[in-house]
Formats: sequence, C-alpha cells, structure tokens
Amino acid sequence: MTDLVNEYAEVVENVKQFNDDLEAGKDVTEQLSQFKHWYYISELDMFGPSKFIGYKGMTSEDYHKGDGKDGRDTEKMLVLWFVQLSEEDTRYTPLLIKLNEVLHVHKKSLRKNAKIHVLK
Repeated sequence: MTDLVNEYAEVVENVKQFNDDLEAGKDVTEQLSQFKHWYYISELDMFGPSKFIGYKGMTSEDYHKGDGKDGRDTEKMLVLWFVQLSEEDTRYTPLLIKLNEVLHVHKKSLRKNAKIHVLK
C-alpha cells in the first residue's frame, strides 16, 4: 500500500505532477471522467483528484489506474487542509467552468456528482 500524504507541500507537488502527466498524455488522462473529488490549488491555478494527490510521491506510473488506492482514505487526510465548496459558494461556478475546460482539452467530461475542494 502507498503511504498517504501528511504535509500540504506533498499535495502541492502531487498536483504539479498530475498536471505534468496530463500534459504529457500519460495514461491517467484516460481516467479523468472517473474522478469525483477535485482539489484546487490557487497558487498553482491547477486541480488534482484526491485519489491521485492524496498519496506520497504519486506519478501516473505509480497510480496504475487506481488499483489498490482508495479515495476514502485520501479524503481523510486532505480534509486537514481543504473544504468542499457548496454549489451556492460564489467560487463554485467559476472553478467548475475552469475544471470542465481542463477535462475538455483531453476530450473528457466531468462526472455529474463531482465535488470541488479549496484550501480552508
């Protein structure tokens, strides 16, 4: 089993890695529509899914299409730094549009029950 992150800096590095892997067209791109919980890092202006960014030193190669990984586990750690946005929050719609644009570039769509999280 892969270790969960325990520092915010690890989350930031994983979000960078996730976005680098998307740009490189790595296999994690094929799973974009499957991710439910998305985390927005404003300092990077980037998103990352909990099931990827919640494990230490994650890469697309290590991710293995999510085998052996559980988003419920990562959520327990990520809640230390993030809060889920409600649809009524003024930040929600602009971030939802931005996230949809990221997925659209890769010819994917956001799942209907997707959630967006931001720093507390």
